[in-house]
Amino acid sequence: MWKSFHHPNVSLPVVRRRIGLELLEMLNLLGEVAVHGAWAFLNNRCYPDHTACVRATDRLSKQGLLVELQGLDTPVLRISDEGSNSLEDYFRPDKWWGKRWNGTWYLLVYDIPEADRPYRNTLRQFLKQQRMGCFQKSVWITSFDIRPQYEDLELAASLGGFACLFEARTVLGMPAEKVVRESWDFDRLFDIQKRFCDIYAENLTLLQTPVSFELDTLMRLAAEEIDAYRSAFALDPLLPNALLPANYMGKKSYALHLKVIQELQSKLSTCNPD
Repeated sequence: MWKSFHHPNVSLPVVRRRIGLELLEMLNLLGEVAVHGAWAFLNNRCYPDHTACVRATDRLSKQGLLVELQGLDTPVLRISDEGSNSLEDYFRPDKWWGKRWNGTWYLLVYDIPEADRPYRNTLRQFLKQQRMGCFQKSVWITSFDIRPQYEDLELAASLGGFACLFEARTVLGMPAEKVVRESWDFDRLFDIQKRFCDIYAENLTLLQTPVSFELDTLMRLAAEEIDAYRSAFALDPLLPNALLPANYMGKKSYALHLKVIQELQSKLSTCNPD
């Protein structure tokens, strides 16, 4: 019924589905309307392995991410402050876009021997998670101050023996726009986020029609939309406004995501009357 985000001609990043985080995202976005009748969908449709869902919920509750209030036939879950803070940054992208850039680049340069390849590969994975850009093979860059993270890596992982962190006002004399283009694949990001906007603009129009949708249908769209949104932002460095390319589609994608979620909340509330 809903138009699918996936397309053979669009290269999407592989986003590892983590059952606990997925449950957290679903509850955070849909709120209380995802608690009562929708709980059955979360148990049986999003997570066919019932035991895995229960265990994930229990683990998150113990960490303060989800709080289960007893006394009702259906579990009532809410997101604690710790849970909100643990959500991926792209669920709060405006926080990062709004950061002021002081004109300083932070460059991490490393030289790790081939014998220490596992160390090097893990470091690269960490740098990607920090949304740093790969300016050159062993030169990674960001507009955000990562000195605290670097100090932690020095103390805990002996990074100082392999790498140095530099601050620079310019990089090889390049304008900031070119540094951004050289360090992050914004062309691929544009294709993915444009695909998201095209598909979910159509799905939103369909959702806004005066038609009564089954709970299962709505929850399926919610799960698919969250997956698509996650893919649309997985490669996004969430740079400050001053550094974003002119054709950047992230803000349009985020605004559309909020509209879809708002409409889903409205439709779900009719399926789950108080």
